[in-house]
Amino acid sequence: MATAHVYQILNHYTPVQALDPGFGVLDNSANERPDWFEYWPIRKFLLNERLDEEAFYGFLSPKFEQKTNLTAGEVQAFVREQGPAADVLLFSPSIHNSAYFWTVFDHGDAEHPGLRETAKQLLKRIGRRGDFESLVTDSRNTVHSNFFLAKPRFWREWLAINEQMFEIAESGADALAAALRAATAYRGQTAVHMKIFVMERVATWILAAEGGFVARVRDPFAARSRIYKLPVAIVCDALKIAFATQGRGQYRDVFNLVSGARRFLNLQIRVGAALGLKRLEPQLRILQSYWRKGGQS
Repeated sequence: MATAHVYQILNHYTPVQALDPGFGVLDNSANERPDWFEYWPIRKFLLNERLDEEAFYGFLSPKFEQKTNLTAGEVQAFVREQGPAADVLLFSPSIHNSAYFWTVFDHGDAEHPGLRETAKQLLKRIGRRGDFESLVTDSRNTVHSNFFLAKPRFWREWLAINEQMFEIAESGADALAAALRAATAYRGQTAVHMKIFVMERVATWILAAEGGFVARVRDPFAARSRIYKLPVAIVCDALKIAFATQGRGQYRDVFNLVSGARRFLNLQIRVGAALGLKRLEPQLRILQSYWRKGGQS
């Protein structure tokens, strides 16, 4: 039976009582390097702790249950169910926003202009595949908010890439170092460095571009609110999976069409649901039920 060592990160503004007692605690309350956010405590753990090669490890934010509606017990149940056949377990909250984009780097660039090129230059610098033109990311490999568990061999790959980025951002003096340290908008603020949003996409890149790891995914479209956005997002995701597995250009063409019309389509669904249209409202209630009961794919 697979085992998991799952920690919630205790930051400087969250009381320990707010954490799920079923998880361990990774103490970052000293807030030694606020510019690195969650990477700093995860990095310290991976560099200093001896890991069990057959066990899963995860490092979750204090808002994990709020964002996923999952308790520590439910996470452990998924580990017992899916862990024996997997290297990585994904618990991303609803990925509808990134599903509208061909890759998580395209989505990141829409939210943080310059991210895609910065990530591309970083991968090129460290000798990794930076060909985003042939990359597609979908619900089978998308990681949000570092909400994943993985065995040590995946964490080593993740750490190797991020440590190279860390070195460039910490001591570099060229354009790439400056781009990684550049402030970008986040929740109304402009003090967060681009490196954080690149780091959050490394796990997805490893799964989608490098391969060699088996991932199992807890329902990536279970959402607490804005359910009207899910139908178009799920269609976009299905088209990306179809393209990734079959390679037919029509799937990408239709994806571009649907994604480009998403605001119009979402508005139609939202208005139709508000009007109680019989063909829409019951189906949206079904999609909403996944948040309460927890589906899986």
